[in-house]
Amino acid sequence: MIMLAFIRRNALDLLLWLLVMGSLFLMFKSSTDPRPDFIKGTALEDVFRPFTTGNQITFDIAVGVIVSLFIYVLVVRLPAWQKKNRLKAHLLRRYDDLKEQCLMHFLWACNEPAESTLIDRLKSQEEFRTFFKERVSKDQDRWHAVLNGLTDDYVQSLVRELDLFRGELDYTLTTVEVADEKVFSFLRNLTQVLQRSRHWSDRDDQLKPLSQFMWSMFAGWSFVSGYTGRDHVNEMIRAI
Repeated sequence: MIMLAFIRRNALDLLLWLLVMGSLFLMFKSSTDPRPDFIKGTALEDVFRPFTTGNQITFDIAVGVIVSLFIYVLVVRLPAWQKKNRLKAHLLRRYDDLKEQCLMHFLWACNEPAESTLIDRLKSQEEFRTFFKERVSKDQDRWHAVLNGLTDDYVQSLVRELDLFRGELDYTLTTVEVADEKVFSFLRNLTQVLQRSRHWSDRDDQLKPLSQFMWSMFAGWSFVSGYTGRDHVNEMIRAI
């Protein structure tokens, strides 16, 4: 299954390599140049023995294919690969900025100092869970204090940050070809969630989906598998 998934994702690259290797073989086989001494008297000598006819045509076609593939890689694939890496790096930075802004508003909402060292520490899922699950009173932990302290201004600030990230994600997905269907599906579903987040507010019925989404993103929570210990958004961006 893993091998089949790899082949599906890299089918074009594998085809290009097969064309290069096949063209190189035909080029050497049809060449009129003397064979190297190290293959004389070996099985390779028979393998690379010229055809009885049509060697010049075969040689010209093989060289043409190799040159065309080289130009294609140089003009098309290499710039596309560089552009993809730039956009991935940019999107990862924007995702990190999103987490910083959200954490800052969480800390303000529960009357905690939004210090940069604390924000950096809370980017860790384990640290986030430990910090916000800590009880601050008899009847609530710090995360409940955050939800109680999220005024409409705070919520709208969070919504704006999520919308900014959605725009960056949308641009990346429409600009870069994502070969992995699982990665593409995950990120498209994420853009839909972020699109719906525009309607979040400080009303009780809207705080619940906001709380679930934020806890899932920052704490690594999944309704299917519980706490995964993995930042799926970061992983999927890197897999683009």
